[in-house]
Amino acid sequence: MKRIEHIFNEHKKNNNKEYINPQEFDIEYIKNYDGVFKEKAKIIDDFSKRYYQALQPSPTNSLISKYDEDKIKLLLNKLDDSVLMISGDFWGIQKFIFDSLTTTKASKILRSRSAMIQLITYVMVDIVKKEFKNSDSVLFGAGKFLLLASTEEGYKQKIKNIQQELDKYFLKNYFGQNGFILSYAATTKERILNQEDNIEIEQDLLNLAKDNELKKLNKFNLLDIQDEQFVVDVFNSANSDDSVCQYCHKRIKKEMDSCHICANQIKLGENLTKKRYLRIYNSNEINKNDVLLFEFNNSKYFANFSNEYPQEPKNCFDISSQKYDGVAKWSLNSYVAKNRDGIKTFEELQNGKSGLMALKADVDKLGDTFREYYMKSFKKFNRLSRELDFFFSDFATDILEKKYKNTYIIFAGGDDLFLIGDYQEVVAFAKELRDEFYKFTLQKATLSIGLVMFKHSTPISYISTLADEAESRAKSVLRERQDRDGIDIFGISMKFDEFLKIENDFVKIVEFLEQKNVDTTTFYYRLIELCDMKEHIQEDIKNAMWKSKLNYIFRRNIDKKDNDSEFFANIASLIENYGKKLKPSIFLKIYDNRDKTKKGEK
Repeated sequence: MKRIEHIFNEHKKNNNKEYINPQEFDIEYIKNYDGVFKEKAKIIDDFSKRYYQALQPSPTNSLISKYDEDKIKLLLNKLDDSVLMISGDFWGIQKFIFDSLTTTKASKILRSRSAMIQLITYVMVDIVKKEFKNSDSVLFGAGKFLLLASTEEGYKQKIKNIQQELDKYFLKNYFGQNGFILSYAATTKERILNQEDNIEIEQDLLNLAKDNELKKLNKFNLLDIQDEQFVVDVFNSANSDDSVCQYCHKRIKKEMDSCHICANQIKLGENLTKKRYLRIYNSNEINKNDVLLFEFNNSKYFANFSNEYPQEPKNCFDISSQKYDGVAKWSLNSYVAKNRDGIKTFEELQNGKSGLMALKADVDKLGDTFREYYMKSFKKFNRLSRELDFFFSDFATDILEKKYKNTYIIFAGGDDLFLIGDYQEVVAFAKELRDEFYKFTLQKATLSIGLVMFKHSTPISYISTLADEAESRAKSVLRERQDRDGIDIFGISMKFDEFLKIENDFVKIVEFLEQKNVDTTTFYYRLIELCDMKEHIQEDIKNAMWKSKLNYIFRRNIDKKDNDSEFFANIASLIENYGKKLKPSIFLKIYDNRDKTKKGEK
């Protein structure tokens, strides 16, 4: 077995926490990867990053992958002493994925829009690399990249020219709602080689970040755009009987019920669920059989999908969750529930139940750690990024595929996760996700999770907004207490441990009520009323009577011979200690009872 160190053994060391053993992987994986790397080093790229591939340790530092060590060394050998750092940043991601999309059409296109961001970012790297000799990326992911190049003559004009072409494309195709920003700053080869504890490289990176922020405030520089490029008239070529695309509601319908861009994204989604291998290539010809990713200077980038093992590994990726077979892994086809005809609609996911639930999870306080690694070591930054990306893109997705079938991942990767599905499955998964992440990070990092319940007909952009707000509340409420590890469900925030304890205590109440054949639904609604009274005593002194009302409800609903003072005390204690935090557990039980009644169950 090959032993690979774990970045969280170093991250925020805490002597009171258990030290995790280095990760172990079958030696055959490493052997395969070694062979590919040695024989075909020129075609290995950043996407050889499956945990058992790109995390193979370097001989000098088990926290740095051999891949990053070798790549940066080889890259710098090809560059001049004066080095240019070029960063790319895909902005407007939320609008790109969710804007104007109705829920009835969402399942066909949501996952592909998320994947398209990653594919376009890959294309951006290729575009810049072609303009700068011997350049290559050292960081990549989540709509961002960092590329190193020689500071060659005329580099500013080159970057400006690329930016102008990108602006034209995004204005024409996406109406300026999203785009790609290129920023740059100078440094030296020596500063990169000695990055750790180097104040000069930190200043260079700060200059790069400053340039990026300034350009975000000046998107689509109007001084560089001609009048004819600025005005985008999608209806110019429309006929009187043409209708609007039923997906984006922005362009003329060209194929079936979609415009050419949405039709292309639908094709991408279908391929992601059915094919194992992806090849990205550049051509001047139009290939209708493949998925068009991007157009640049009259040249087109396509994605070709296949289930046959690729003969030429360059720009080819295994996008499946199957065992590594020598082709670089890229987790693009995150799990979505399917039926015989393809991807399930959200109505099919709800399946007559009370509703669906959206889950948005994000790692707490990770920004500071990422910035620290980014300033001090590209290699450690990559290591942390890969481990987290592995957890969300591969490990969490694998759990969903095996145990929670009625779910749909919108995006999974980087340091966050967004999915929707059957509300009971999503709540159960949230508990498992939090538990597994806690183990994975040695309790040195935690998640904030927002959960939102909705009907299948709710607009998907609205669901996204609600999920973001729920996740933010989970973070902000705990931030006031200098705490982490929060959950927000049904608009109520608390520590995750509180949620689990309340659920566990509430189960005992449910069991008692069902044993006594009490009209539980009515009883639960009265409990919700009492929780609200307990929370608002300061606003109205009458609310202090909540315990008297509980006593009345208790005696009215439960026979005198079945009166149990311990049971009454348990309910009163839960309301006293937790107030409104008890409500999510009650809501979930009400919905569960309602769904069982619909199915004719007891």
